[in-house]
Amino acid sequence: MRPLIGLASHVLPQGIGGVVFERNWFSIGAAGSGTLPPRFILAVFHLGGSGQPHYVRRMMIRTGLVAGMLSLAGGAAFAHPHVWIDAGIEVILDDQNRATAVRISWTYDDLYSLYVVGDMGLDPDWDGVLTPEETARLAGFDMGWDADFPGDTYALQGETALALSRPQDWTASYADGKITTTHLRKLAAPVPVDAAAPLIVQVYDPSYYVAYAIAAGAVVTGGQGCRAQVFVPDLGKVETELLAALSEFTPDVDLEADFPAVGAKFAEEVRVTCSAS
Repeated sequence: MRPLIGLASHVLPQGIGGVVFERNWFSIGAAGSGTLPPRFILAVFHLGGSGQPHYVRRMMIRTGLVAGMLSLAGGAAFAHPHVWIDAGIEVILDDQNRATAVRISWTYDDLYSLYVVGDMGLDPDWDGVLTPEETARLAGFDMGWDADFPGDTYALQGETALALSRPQDWTASYADGKITTTHLRKLAAPVPVDAAAPLIVQVYDPSYYVAYAIAAGAVVTGGQGCRAQVFVPDLGKVETELLAALSEFTPDVDLEADFPAVGAKFAEEVRVTCSAS
């Protein structure tokens, strides 16, 4: 897996507008510095005007799902997801309309970004701006993948899975309270793309520990007559299936460890097609 900051989660007894919020405490391995001062936690949960934190807006959208999960297992079911990421996909093609690589961007939710910055000792004056040296330290914090970690990004053509390289050329930035990282992954061999054989790129965490949305959009670089479109699943259907799966668990089940592997069902995907030359 990627080196996500470890967490233990608890459900707060109070909510805002009927939404129950998850409170997380983070540390990075044995070197973690513990929790941040309470004032920073309160700042994250502040809902002033239109400045609602990104992850709070998403939770409000899915209030029905959250409420259903809580009712099924007395609150314990609200175990996943823990991290929300807005992804961006850039598919790179050569002059023969063959896909050669995918550049992926991840913008982490406000709360997760806050704890990463705090636990790494960055932005000590909390002005929301990193120095060039701090930005350099941040780059690559999420790139130390285990050998078998697929990177939560999957390339396919038809039913055939396409191998992607390990991440390279990564970057990181911090703006508006959110961390954004990018990395490049090359296809093992150029893949011809046309209208009959689109390239599909999916982003999801199989365990649904991390929830992805291709909110940053999708673009094509290179090629001729090519375009990228984003497709989303039927969330109502998927959430109904998830609630049905959760209803089979008894209250004594540790859903943190045994949460259904539903991430693929929530997967958004990019489809790249090229017109005949």
